Amino acid sequence: MRARTSWIVAAVCLAPAALFGGSAKTSYQEARSVLDAGIKAMGGLEALQAVQDLRRVGAGTGYNQGQSLQPDAPLTTRAMEVTSLQDFARGRSSTEVMNLPTGSVMNKTRAVLAGDAGFGYNLVTKVVTPSAPGAIAGAKAALRRDPAALLLTARARAETLRSLGDDTVEGRRNRVITFADSDGTQIGLYFDAETGLPSKFDTLADNAVLGDAVTENVLSDYRDVAVGSARVRMPARVVTKVNGEVTQDLKFSVIEANTGIRDDAFAAPADAQTVPPAPAGAVTVTKLGEGAYFASGGSHNSLFVVFADHVVVVEAPLSEERSQAVIAKIAETAPGKPIKYVVPTHYHFDHSGGLRTYIAQGVTVVTTPGNKAFVERLAAAPHTIRPDRLARAPRPPVIETFTGKRVFTDGTRTLEVLDIGPSPHVAEAVVAYLPAEKAVFVADLFGIPIQGPFPPSNPALVHFSEKIKAMAVETLVPAHGRIGTMEDLKAALAVQLPKN
Repeated sequence: MRARTSWIVAAVCLAPAALFGGSAKTSYQEARSVLDAGIKAMGGLEALQAVQDLRRVGAGTGYNQGQSLQPDAPLTTRAMEVTSLQDFARGRSSTEVMNLPTGSVMNKTRAVLAGDAGFGYNLVTKVVTPSAPGAIAGAKAALRRDPAALLLTARARAETLRSLGDDTVEGRRNRVITFADSDGTQIGLYFDAETGLPSKFDTLADNAVLGDAVTENVLSDYRDVAVGSARVRMPARVVTKVNGEVTQDLKFSVIEANTGIRDDAFAAPADAQTVPPAPAGAVTVTKLGEGAYFASGGSHNSLFVVFADHVVVVEAPLSEERSQAVIAKIAETAPGKPIKYVVPTHYHFDHSGGLRTYIAQGVTVVTTPGNKAFVERLAAAPHTIRPDRLARAPRPPVIETFTGKRVFTDGTRTLEVLDIGPSPHVAEAVVAYLPAEKAVFVADLFGIPIQGPFPPSNPALVHFSEKIKAMAVETLVPAHGRIGTMEDLKAALAVQLPKN
């Protein structure tokens, strides 16, 4: 699209006529006039500035991009109910979401920002987790980019405004401008040429799996909202797309301004148990047996096994940064032993985002047949915004597929990887089994919280427990959480969703 490819040029160039004193508007002047018209269409500057807080209640559908049953299948969905509070005057927000995934159990969470702090609260397990710095920065950005505040944010960054000309949104002509947010993010703003109202805003960022990814927020169904004696116009429908694929569609039935939000809306419940977040970055290595190691730390863990002349890694989650940290620990633990194979447990984006780092080193990806095309796309995805190692030195992935079971052995140590799918969580679900240690590494199908209670049992957990009954298992090594035993699995299976 024109708007997506013109940001850099527009951000640094003025109209040639302006440089020589001509009468044509500069790019800034054109953008400023579009923005001012948009502010007027939404109710005017004074009315928008008078919005101190906003309460929204709505419902819709979430689409599980990168989390569905198969890489190329239609996205699975979840019903959503949302109650959000934005306190613009005091820099606070609270968003409560009830998700009912198709074929799974309900979960309900609340994300809170209170100035420079924040937390997540699970309303089912009653556990509070303080927010990490990245989550706090993201919540602050979301508050600045809320549809009620976005045009004021752009106005406050007026020196960065530039015009991008015209584009089409939902079949209608739009005038497009861009500005740089205070965190450096370039934001494209689209205004309906007829109504002057914002119809969309988008950003461009690096995604570990998708590469250069455009996130769009399409705004529609504008309604009048009372602000004292004035009125502002707010979108009652927000559709989010990532690389053209719808990821969320929300419709708000209630939009209220200046409701006088109480302070306790941004406080943790008194009866909640506080659990510290998993430390980010650092990798801790725990020996499971001779040559078998658990690489933990942060939200996602991996397994690696050292054989006579090479290493096999199970799970490459999150990003290049995480893979580099794990690879460095492997080099410390098994100096001189090259990594020959990497085995992702399943394709879900948070569990495959670090694969490119291994591909860049020529490591063979061992996966199930349904993931082969996905790995090829992941390896070919353009990363020009934030080039990683594979982007700087491209090479095709080396992929080996297996069905049922693949055994790695050097005659002394043995690692088995087994596809126990189709699971309710993902069609092809791989677990890693260490026969000598009687240990199973498992991702998503079962996790053990480092602190706090187990979440309610779900169909994927039941499926996993049935599949490992034929194995001699004493130790469970999860991709999320701590090492545990079969007693932990029994305890997790016993937890039921509260009736109220």
